[in-house]
Amino acid sequence: MDVTLLGNYSHDDNESMTRYAEMLQKLFVETGHQAEIIRPEPFFGRLKRSSHGLGKWLGYIDKYILFPISLRRHIHHRKNASLVHICDQSNAVYTRWLQDVPHLVTCHDVMAIQAARGLVPGLKTGWTGRLLQNWILSGLRNAAYVICDTQETRQDLLSLAPQLESCSRTIELPLNYPYAPMAKGEAHAQLLNLGTDTPFKPEEDRFLFHVGGNQWYKNREGVIHIYAQLCSSFPDLVQRRPLKLVMAGKPPTEAMLRLVEEERLTGNVIFLTSISNQQLCALYNLAEIMVYPSLKEGFGWPIIEAQACGCPIVTSDRVPMSRLAGPSALLADPEDRNAFAACLFQVLSEESEVRQKRKAEALLHSSQFDRQAFLRQMLGGYDAILSKNNLNLIK
Repeated sequence: MDVTLLGNYSHDDNESMTRYAEMLQKLFVETGHQAEIIRPEPFFGRLKRSSHGLGKWLGYIDKYILFPISLRRHIHHRKNASLVHICDQSNAVYTRWLQDVPHLVTCHDVMAIQAARGLVPGLKTGWTGRLLQNWILSGLRNAAYVICDTQETRQDLLSLAPQLESCSRTIELPLNYPYAPMAKGEAHAQLLNLGTDTPFKPEEDRFLFHVGGNQWYKNREGVIHIYAQLCSSFPDLVQRRPLKLVMAGKPPTEAMLRLVEEERLTGNVIFLTSISNQQLCALYNLAEIMVYPSLKEGFGWPIIEAQACGCPIVTSDRVPMSRLAGPSALLADPEDRNAFAACLFQVLSEESEVRQKRKAEALLHSSQFDRQAFLRQMLGGYDAILSKNNLNLIK
């Protein structure tokens, strides 16, 4: 099979979607298929790289005026390609130029569309954002096939586009990197050069861990509030052997930095950016607990990544987090800092034997997110699309 994977504009800095496209390409190539990633390339966007103001509009020219020309040229030159796989629903606008080509879209979530339509309380979207999200929804409605990461995302999608009932399915994601238990010495070696000015010694410091971007649903300020609550509610536990909070992902917002100061946590909250997969694996292995109080998720990769390393998890009592976390995780209301802190205290207070049992359960649960099973399901989705277009699956 020859597949064209349509990835994200590089200046959008969407790391998780880049990893998803690269994972698909690697899986297909490893199993004897051909797969090429194409994406909108910065041209006018090179003049000013920014997600706001002029830089945003220059990016729009690259993505929505120049790239469709490149996309059609690519399709013309690759006449033997089986289909086009749009790897992120934010690029569903391109289905307009693929109506004569077998194609599908992976829908990771529809939160931005819901927000633009006033379905997320407290969130407002500007007029350009509303236009863009309506365009994306129109692209999804016109897609030949849509694959969703979770059953919850598919339900959300069908509430917006019920016509996709017969041409959509759920395929849960696998691990996109071979996260696994790592010896302490190797983990310490991976973290020798973290590039942070904040005093943090992974070989000595105990720490809670969180990974995620600055989107509202990641609840990063909530993570800091929960940590502050843990420190104030259980001072003996924290003071007896200092416990830090390490947050990996995008640079902190001004609001997050102010919150750290207001809670008198300066020096105890560590922000890490530009973390490699190897370093992330090391952090999962060394962390006392993965703290993941997301308000909502499309999937929530860090949940299964942490468990694949045997890291205990305290996460939200909301789907899909509660379902993906499995039996070893503790669940709490992400907006109840007292309840969340109490769960953290419970795990931190457990005897070694109990922690080892929790680790074994986490490893077993994560093993069900198998890459080969995912690939078989994905190829089945491709088969459905090609059959719909009266083509034979190319083996």
